[in-house]
Amino acid sequence: MNPLSFFNLLEKFLNNGSGSGGISVSPDYCVRLKSPMASCYECIDRCPDLSIKITDTDIQILKSCTNCNACLYMCPNYVFGVKQKTEEEPKKYLAVNDGIYYFCSKTNIEKINDKAECIYEADTLDIITCLKEGNNLFFITGDCDSCKYSYFHNKTIKRIKEIAGFLNAEENFKEINISEFDARSFLDALKNDDNKTGGMKDGIKTGGKNDGGKGKNESLGRREFFKNSIKGIKDNAKKFAQDLSVDDLPFSELYSNYIDLGDKNDKKINKLFIEKRRSIFLFLKNNKDLVSPLNIRLPKLNKNCVFCGNCWELCPTGALSRKKSKILLEPFLCTGCNLCKDICSFGAVRMYKAKNLKDISGERVLLEINF
Repeated sequence: MNPLSFFNLLEKFLNNGSGSGGISVSPDYCVRLKSPMASCYECIDRCPDLSIKITDTDIQILKSCTNCNACLYMCPNYVFGVKQKTEEEPKKYLAVNDGIYYFCSKTNIEKINDKAECIYEADTLDIITCLKEGNNLFFITGDCDSCKYSYFHNKTIKRIKEIAGFLNAEENFKEINISEFDARSFLDALKNDDNKTGGMKDGIKTGGKNDGGKGKNESLGRREFFKNSIKGIKDNAKKFAQDLSVDDLPFSELYSNYIDLGDKNDKKINKLFIEKRRSIFLFLKNNKDLVSPLNIRLPKLNKNCVFCGNCWELCPTGALSRKKSKILLEPFLCTGCNLCKDICSFGAVRMYKAKNLKDISGERVLLEINF
């Protein structure tokens, strides 16, 4: 065991007194527990510490868990969460005039404490917003090939390149190895409030954007950064989501019914799932042209469907339902987990990528049969 893993385990023991690793689990949303025919093994196969075990009836977090939180970012149904959250999440990036900088945990630069465990923690909505506004995005990384998070790193880089290509912003995104990064110039830029360019060189794009005469180069938190630098797109999104009335949302009726349904049937509502889905839909409400880069996948039904009921009865999020002779889909609840496709014995389910707001707006009829 490497020293870092040992100290993580020691801290976990002192803080929790158990092998839970601080990870909460919402088993009702796991496709593997819904059906053994599910094709998803992502959490089991990709956990860096091999700390996830799925039995016939439960999901277990083993004592080998080191709290890396990779599972939070790999599950489409948000089965995994954090048991204890601080009121204010730690910053994952730093912002200066020439762009946004993510530093992975392997970059040992003194005086830079705002780091992500790995770049997989970069929020997709933040990335899209940054590149759409023409800001530069830098990932400062270590030896990723030998890192236990290499799979997540490569997957994230591929995803961001796809987003940058869609937005014609390929030149705005750069991944830089720490050995080629001009750390001294970056630190100077953070200290110097009057610096307009960021002073980057040697592999870092120079001539950053003018800050509108404010003359500020400061380390900003998520909420403050988007409030000051990317006005009108995702300003204070978390507060907006909390204050917004359910009646203001296009899926208000089903959203309310879904919450009530969970309470009546004693099903534990996955708050992280609701929060994440709501954040995505609120983002798209203000950015109608950005549906495609979010890679939202939804099911369609072929006419050979026999109404066997497997898809809507086993859907872990309740996105599929039946009303008399109709099979309905609520896009807000659909994560594209593929379970409906995996379990259909007749091959009647196929997945497609949503292209515009119309594809994800409101409950829709997938198939209607007159018996």
